[in-house]
Amino acid sequence: MELTIQLGGAHEGRLLQVQVTQRTDIGNRPENQDAVGHKLFGDWLVCALADGAGGHRGGQLAAALAVEMSLSAFEQSPTLERSRLLELMQQVNQNILHQQTTHPDCSDMHTTVCLLVINQRSAQAVWLHVGDSRVYYFQQAVLRSKTRDHSVLQWMIDHQQSDGQASRNALYTALGEQNEHLHMDVTEPCCLLAGDWFLMCSDGLWEHLNDDELALLGTSLWCAEDCNAHIHQLAFNRALGRADNLSSILVFVGEGGAQFG
Repeated sequence: MELTIQLGGAHEGRLLQVQVTQRTDIGNRPENQDAVGHKLFGDWLVCALADGAGGHRGGQLAAALAVEMSLSAFEQSPTLERSRLLELMQQVNQNILHQQTTHPDCSDMHTTVCLLVINQRSAQAVWLHVGDSRVYYFQQAVLRSKTRDHSVLQWMIDHQQSDGQASRNALYTALGEQNEHLHMDVTEPCCLLAGDWFLMCSDGLWEHLNDDELALLGTSLWCAEDCNAHIHQLAFNRALGRADNLSSILVFVGEGGAQFG
């Protein structure tokens, strides 16, 4: 999918092209509990990725609901405002909590989620996350921002309490818990420039790739779909037969005439 964005208003005449590609693979697991999606409506592009957990079917359902309901909520009330973004995601979480009560076999289901919201008219973007699914923001080959995992291990490292025993996969917040206990991080809006690109991904992908490797992708402007396939194959090979579900959304921003392949 390709979206053309007018940067700085029609009178300036600068165009940005945004390429979006998504991919999800089962890895070596018996089922895929990740979900990805993106939607274009009016002046808005919204991308969503989730990594679910919670027993048989539970994680799969939680992730699918998070993506589907996030895209639907933003279509009904699109915004870049932090307070509204938090309200919308709390509504999504409330729907997941309701599904827990109506599906007893999924009562413990929960999911990570990360979202990227781009406004076409202002050429601005914001992103948010819950859990350890990540959003990376690059300018060319320079990593400008990376979301901070809501994991017990990251919390212990931040508070200088890590003893090396905490599981990397243990989260202290995720969709599927009561709103008063839910923690979400939301960025301030940033203005998009040619050469910017985003990678949204689940932990099954990022655990096998370091920041420097990912940054090099920004200097290799081949087709976004081929780029995504390359990083998936690399992560899968490095998992040595123990690959988790692997999911990602890549968003490349270029000048109106730029070609990515």
